Amino acid sequence: MLLIGCSNHIEPVRVEMITVLPEPWLITACHKPKITGKTPAQTIAEDFPRLKKALSNCAQQVDDYLQWYEQQQNINNKK
Repeated sequence: MLLIGCSNHIEPVRVEMITVLPEPWLITACHKPKITGKTPAQTIAEDFPRLKKALSNCAQQVDDYLQWYEQQQNINNKK
């Protein structure tokens, strides 16, 4: 008599994850190193490698974010 409540069938609960994605235009600005060279030769020798590295890092961050965003869109579209 005490176990009557245990004999009732319990329906499983369906859990759905909803992912809210930021829009791609919300990407923050990249770091821009200052140009410190006083002459063109000095600028090329000292500043160009820093500028190139900063642009490369920024481009990689944007690429990584856009790839992640596309993956999330694909996952959400399959649901």
